[in-house]
Amino acid sequence: MSSVDGPDAGQLPGNLDETVALILQLYRPDSHGKVAKIQETLQKLQRSSFGWELAYSLREHPSEEVRFFAALTFTVKLNTDAKSLSPEDAVVLLQTLVTWLIRCVENLEKPLVMRKLCSTLVAYFFQFSATWERCIKHLMYCMCIKVAIPYVDLDREAPETMTLVTDILDTRAVAIFWFATSLVEEIGKTDSTSMKQHKFHQRVVPNVEDIIPLMSKYLNVDPQKPIEGPIRAEALKCFQAWVSYSHRAFIDDAIVLDPLRTLTKPAVMCLADDNLYETAIELFTEVLSNFSKFLSEDDFELLYTLFDSPWAQERYQRLIQGDFDFESIQFGLFTIAFGDANLQDLARKAATESRYENFLSALGGLFEAEGYAVHEDKIFVPALEFWSTFVENMIDDIYSVEGQHPPWFAAAQVHVNRAIDRCWRKLQFPPSEVFNSWDSVDRTGFKDARRDFGDLLQQFYLVSGLPLLEIFIKKAHTSIENKRWAELEVSLYCLSVFPDSVSEDPLRDEYLDQIFNASIFSLFANQDNGIPLRTVQSFILLINGFANYFSQNPTYLPNALNIVFEATASPVLSHRAASTILSLCSDCRKILLPELGAFLQQYQTFTMNSPITSVRESIMEGIASLIQAIPDDQSKITPLEQLLSFIDIDIDRCIQSMSSIQVPMTLKDPGLPDTDFSALDLGLSALRCLAGVGKGLQAPHDQPVDLEEKESGSTFWTSGPGSGVQQRIFNMVAKVFDVLGTEGDIVDAACYVWRQGFRELEPGPFVMRPSMVAEFLLKSTPQTPRLGCVIGTACSFVTSHKSGPGIDEVLEIVLNWVSQLLQAQGEPSNDPEVAQNGIDFLTRLLPKYLNALMSHQPSSLEFLFMFTLKAITGTDPLPKIAASDFWTTFIALSNQANEFQDSVDNVLRYLGPLLAKALIFNISGHAARSELDKLSEPLKKLVSVQPQSKSWIEGALSGESFTSTKVTPKDKTIFLQKITLLRGAKGTNQVVRDFWLACRGSNFAYAS
Repeated sequence: MSSVDGPDAGQLPGNLDETVALILQLYRPDSHGKVAKIQETLQKLQRSSFGWELAYSLREHPSEEVRFFAALTFTVKLNTDAKSLSPEDAVVLLQTLVTWLIRCVENLEKPLVMRKLCSTLVAYFFQFSATWERCIKHLMYCMCIKVAIPYVDLDREAPETMTLVTDILDTRAVAIFWFATSLVEEIGKTDSTSMKQHKFHQRVVPNVEDIIPLMSKYLNVDPQKPIEGPIRAEALKCFQAWVSYSHRAFIDDAIVLDPLRTLTKPAVMCLADDNLYETAIELFTEVLSNFSKFLSEDDFELLYTLFDSPWAQERYQRLIQGDFDFESIQFGLFTIAFGDANLQDLARKAATESRYENFLSALGGLFEAEGYAVHEDKIFVPALEFWSTFVENMIDDIYSVEGQHPPWFAAAQVHVNRAIDRCWRKLQFPPSEVFNSWDSVDRTGFKDARRDFGDLLQQFYLVSGLPLLEIFIKKAHTSIENKRWAELEVSLYCLSVFPDSVSEDPLRDEYLDQIFNASIFSLFANQDNGIPLRTVQSFILLINGFANYFSQNPTYLPNALNIVFEATASPVLSHRAASTILSLCSDCRKILLPELGAFLQQYQTFTMNSPITSVRESIMEGIASLIQAIPDDQSKITPLEQLLSFIDIDIDRCIQSMSSIQVPMTLKDPGLPDTDFSALDLGLSALRCLAGVGKGLQAPHDQPVDLEEKESGSTFWTSGPGSGVQQRIFNMVAKVFDVLGTEGDIVDAACYVWRQGFRELEPGPFVMRPSMVAEFLLKSTPQTPRLGCVIGTACSFVTSHKSGPGIDEVLEIVLNWVSQLLQAQGEPSNDPEVAQNGIDFLTRLLPKYLNALMSHQPSSLEFLFMFTLKAITGTDPLPKIAASDFWTTFIALSNQANEFQDSVDNVLRYLGPLLAKALIFNISGHAARSELDKLSEPLKKLVSVQPQSKSWIEGALSGESFTSTKVTPKDKTIFLQKITLLRGAKGTNQVVRDFWLACRGSNFAYAS
């Protein structure tokens, strides 16, 4: 062993010298690679039976690092092995720690060791609080006399606290502050269960009368007798910690630490001290934000006076002038927190009292701070949050008070309107070169701030109504007159947040007529005007939001479509433009139907000059919605075939690309750089466009549904003239799937096409015959990626299909396919998603297609039932929940046809005991807490429906699968009696939770 390197980091030291050498190795510059192993070795040593002896031996070592380790070791032993100490040992330990702390103070020990030693004493309090209740006074007295007396002698020997406070030296007071601060900080982190069990609040409260005089000594300063800044800072930090703790004490036990309030005024005075400013302002910002009840009316009066002072005015002006350093931001947050705490008074009294009027104006004035919002102006977002809360408060009042607005309402509206105007200016996009120079966090933050402003506008609309729109309409026109495109952009953006808010207002269109007029459309149609793309984007966003306006006011619908179609040529605007085309086509489908041919021609031109993106999908969906508006099915065939032919081109390219041994073909775009599109790109685009067509062909949501329509519906698309279209769609999906079915994205996209038909209430091109659905499903094998999605599609098919001829045969085929997939999987845990969806498929068959399940091949049916039981006893939550749902549904089956009811009863007689065993296995402690409610459902059904369930559950409770040793036979009997008597009532869930907790052990509980 090298005398330089010390002991091997992986083995325990053999003596004290080796231990010291190992500790010192942690602090060597060349020990970085060994740190983890050294720490592991030292932690083993700390937790060993020699830990106490080690700590005692090292506390007087000359090395600061070693002394720190000694204090740390005492802490570790107190937290893990305090029970090994006898009462006498505990007294000796306290004596030792206090003596050590006194020596540290006298020797001017550095903070590293002293702070750790203070936290060690806090750890001692956690373990022995009952025998060290007046811990602060005990420490204070020992410090004053420089001797650690036994705690039991405190009342007999120590004078009054005020005498100790008067005599204590600053250096000793610092140690007391460190201990008192750490004490309440650590107790504040304790979970509520431990807090109640150990009565920590009751132990801490007596110390308030001891620490307050000490804090007061250093916070109430006589100008004639100045005190050094550092000791005052420690006193203030201690006060901050105790105020924060008082909030926790109030929440937990309604304990009010009133004496702390006597220090509020001197703490406020600390704000003006540059050395104490940071701690003081953090203290009051926290109190105002989280525990404003701590402050009295006099405290608020004092703070109002402070904000009126030259000191506050100077700091406010620095902030407004663009000083966003840490101290300025703290002042801004403090101002906002004060506003939040006085929200009601500010709203109600601003109209009549200048103090509130001035402060509310100052809060609005925060939006006038120099610099770009978010990137430079860091107070903008907190200020915006304040005004959002202010508006929410106004809304609460108008909905809680009937009749007219209260008298203060008009003045509050003026302030909000002023704040909105300043936000409008602040949220104009900077020039592109400036915005693009920001980092991604600031760019995202700026956009998020605009969205938050939009939320505020939507809220304020509830109290202001349509005149709010008029504000931005006027701003838009003024911006156009002055050609201020950034102002125009933010005005249009603000208008775009209102579609949902104004949708029911009969006067909406009168206001929108002012923005959707000939001059506006002419402006955006003329590219020579040099309008930035971002402004165009906001105009397109506005059109998109108010697409239904054009269905009632179609005059400028062609103008809107021309602009958005033109925008599809821009990579920046294309996605938004395509979405807007979809909205216009969907909302104005009947008006635009005569232009269907022009749309098809426009799309053909578009595909020749655009890359493969989601833009195509949106436009196709829009065109398909026009086809949906054609009143008769026969007339839909020709345009639909033409639309599908565009998709077929991509599918053919995909097939060619896959069959070619050369590099996948490249689509040349004359308007863009050459781009290679793989077979996967082409296939995905084709399937997504096909799904878009399927969505577009669905009936509008607001179209009335004929509830008396016959279930069978029309056969036009399945066996009539439209069947060729349906077969074509099937072939298109199959072609892509056959060549790219090993790609997960292709599987997802293909399934999504099928789901479009499942969503429809009426027959259509995508509402396939059951046999076609089954043919597609059977293409998937155990090797198919995302198999859970395919089985999930089968689930959707079962749920959505209406009864009809041939469905039983198809379901028999699909069920056999599902069974084979699950058998190939073996265990539910091998692929939880497949297991979940497979079991969900079985549940979807019930009760409508019970015959399909019970007529299934016996050996396969037995496997399926056993598979669900394995899922219940497994560890994966999703299959377990699915299996619980299956058995809940299956047990509840009744009044079925005789032969099927007999089959159900036979299954339950045979598998009932196994189901009971699986459920009790979980309830006895193996389930997660979140799974208990789901597992309770089949248990409740068993108890309420099956007469033999009691004996089954009793057998499970006494069987080998019940592994918990923490409950007695009597506990099991009581549990059985309770759930039997409840007979499936809701209270069963609580009984199950209580029994599960007992099986886990009484100490198992969530920390509150």
